[in-house]
Amino acid sequence: MEHTGFPSDETLAAFIDGRLDAETRAKVIAHMTTCSECYSVFLSATEMPSRVAARDGWRPRRAWIAVAATTAAAGIACAFLITPVRDRILHREDGMALLANAAPAQRTIAGRISGFPYQPQAPVMRSRRADPLQNPANASLLTAAAGVQRSVAARRTAANLHASGVANLLLGNDDTAIDTLHEALLRETEERTVTAAIDESDNVSLLNDLSAALSNRAINKRRPIPDAAEAVRCADRAWRIGHTPEAAWNRAVATEALRGRAGAMVAWRDYLAIDEKSEWAAEARKKLAD
Repeated sequence: MEHTGFPSDETLAAFIDGRLDAETRAKVIAHMTTCSECYSVFLSATEMPSRVAARDGWRPRRAWIAVAATTAAAGIACAFLITPVRDRILHREDGMALLANAAPAQRTIAGRISGFPYQPQAPVMRSRRADPLQNPANASLLTAAAGVQRSVAARRTAANLHASGVANLLLGNDDTAIDTLHEALLRETEERTVTAAIDESDNVSLLNDLSAALSNRAINKRRPIPDAAEAVRCADRAWRIGHTPEAAWNRAVATEALRGRAGAMVAWRDYLAIDEKSEWAAEARKKLAD
């Protein structure tokens, strides 16, 4: 996307220095998900070890990028001489970890994403779904999602696609999330069809998150039966090979989406058989009680 005038140099500088109000900050983040020029300026400014250029005042975009690159190159040489700094650079958090750390306080889906902490489910609103890109509370999530998308643009690996699919799921883009997770599954297994890929995959977390995305779209009544059936297949496969709490939870959610609450009773009891005390377990017991 070509830069269109927003944000101005001054606005982007204020964003980098943390001086923007929440609403404008959210707009800048949404813009950076599609504007490579602004995102490059942001990365250059926030990743370089010195903020001398920022203290000297805002420079034009091209000059800022040049200053940031020069300063970063000098800093990298020094950083690699210090073991803790070197380790942090070489072992940066992956996309899934970044998304988990930036996730909102309440989850917007019934399913459970691999590696994410417990979050109570947000109340279901009967009105039109709000756009997460316009919610200032999602600023951290939008920043993490933008970073994930940059990773996909650089290397379209199964792991990067997996994180991108989860990012889209968190941002309410169910269709894109499922398409991206399908691509991740096909790349990982080198199969030609999604059905064959589900049967061959040993990636419990990817199968689990695809199941969560499919269940979410099924619950939203876009394609309830095909999505719910595929969600059950993914979760069943993940459960058979991994027996993780996430797989057990999503197996129950998918079964409920396909067969209703009564049809999912056994699956919910299977979940409680491996998790009796967590906050997730309390939510599962409430489902059984209801």
